[in-house]
Amino acid sequence: MLIDDNPTDLFVHERFLFHRKIAHEIIKFISAEDALYYLCEHPDLKEWPDLILLDIQMPVMNGFDFLDQCEKFSQLQKCKIIMLSSSLDFGDINRVKANPYVLALMEKPFDVDELMTLLEMNGVLN
Repeated sequence: MLIDDNPTDLFVHERFLFHRKIAHEIIKFISAEDALYYLCEHPDLKEWPDLILLDIQMPVMNGFDFLDQCEKFSQLQKCKIIMLSSSLDFGDINRVKANPYVLALMEKPFDVDELMTLLEMNGVLN
């Protein structure tokens, strides 16, 4: 799952994931609200994403607000989450480190090799 309010970033990240065969199916959302609605409507674990690439800075609901809302779902424990930001802020870095659901914070656009290494180390890629 890709969540980002920037259509260009969504496109580029989707191409990276498909090109490197990191994902065979991607659902993408231009807002955290739309992604949250999707997850609420799909409570079956089989329909939940294995990986969520989540932008931090979005209008209305940012990435951290999205995570706060998702904590009510037991399925969240099965997801690997990587937060993305175009500017790495010290406060964001600390919030990511404090969140047990987030694997890492990566700068946008992410380095696909770095992403693959992180996913391999965390058992997302076989």
